[in-house]
Amino acid sequence: MVRETDTLDTFVCSSWYYLRFCSPKETEYGFKKEDIDYWMPVDQYIGGVEHAILHLLYSRFFMQALSHDNNNFNILEPFSGLFTQGMVCHETYKDPENNWVSPDEIENIDGKKYLKKDNSKLISVGPSESMSKSKRNTIDPENIIANYGADSARLFILSDSPPEKDVQWSEEGIISSFKFIQKLWNLNEKIIVETNKNHVKDFDDEIEKYTNKFLKKIHDNLESFSYNKIVANLYEVYSFLNKQIEKKYTKKTLVENYQKILVTMTPIIPHYAYECLSILKTKNLKWPEYDVSMLKEENVNIVIQINGKKRGLVQTKANILEEKLFEIIKNDEKIMKHLDQKNIKKKIYIKDKLLNIIT
Repeated sequence: MVRETDTLDTFVCSSWYYLRFCSPKETEYGFKKEDIDYWMPVDQYIGGVEHAILHLLYSRFFMQALSHDNNNFNILEPFSGLFTQGMVCHETYKDPENNWVSPDEIENIDGKKYLKKDNSKLISVGPSESMSKSKRNTIDPENIIANYGADSARLFILSDSPPEKDVQWSEEGIISSFKFIQKLWNLNEKIIVETNKNHVKDFDDEIEKYTNKFLKKIHDNLESFSYNKIVANLYEVYSFLNKQIEKKYTKKTLVENYQKILVTMTPIIPHYAYECLSILKTKNLKWPEYDVSMLKEENVNIVIQINGKKRGLVQTKANILEEKLFEIIKNDEKIMKHLDQKNIKKKIYIKDKLLNIIT
């Protein structure tokens, strides 16, 4: 007889694998103390909500167990940060015999869903649930990649909702993401044409200011896991660049700023971003840093209130004094009609944001 040694569930391995990753070439023991002292704990744990009571719980238990009465191991918590992501969901379908049916087996006829191999069988649509093989509501990623590309799938999943929320899968969402990437590609073509015109002087420094503000937004949204906001930032930068390329910037200015923007796209739509960077012959690729001095606003919009009610919006230079701001208001007929024949008791001024006039 041969004694059975493989008696532990797979969760045992997944409860300490990060220790093994610290010393992957160690042959005599699972890990080296000097390696785990350097690498552990893991900076950021990201997983689905179901892992919070399985993998995460077991991992914490193992660290506590290994640390118990052990002078050579004192890691009580395996992970410094936790982020719980949502699930990808899809409608569920059943045939008349109450069998689960996959989306690939269905076709639409006159607004209703029928079984492809037997159009007489009407499909009933169930609630949207997290994708699973058992309920057959999964989408084959190979088909999505073949039809729309991997970047479209990535863009849609990130744009649909905050990462902690569930994603509701839809064909319309994928198509929309695909079309946006085509727009970005057309924009790239325009920029390449513009750089070849070799304009001799920059019209202004607006593109540089915008790029630095864009980089700051991307940095903040990456740090806070606000990936859906990053996608919104990409839509904003697309609209901005479409207008800015008409200002005839020099090749150096346009390329330098565009390259920085493209690099920030690499975590979101890497195939597109690297293709564009390759066309620009970008070398020494590194993550761009923003210039804090370029983030300051020269002009601000100040809300004007009278007795707490908004009566207007004044655009002026930043850091304007209250007295000068009130002089500007005196020339605004729409605001002044609310002050006609009224005594001003006091003014409450929040610099660069709001002026409330109490009558």
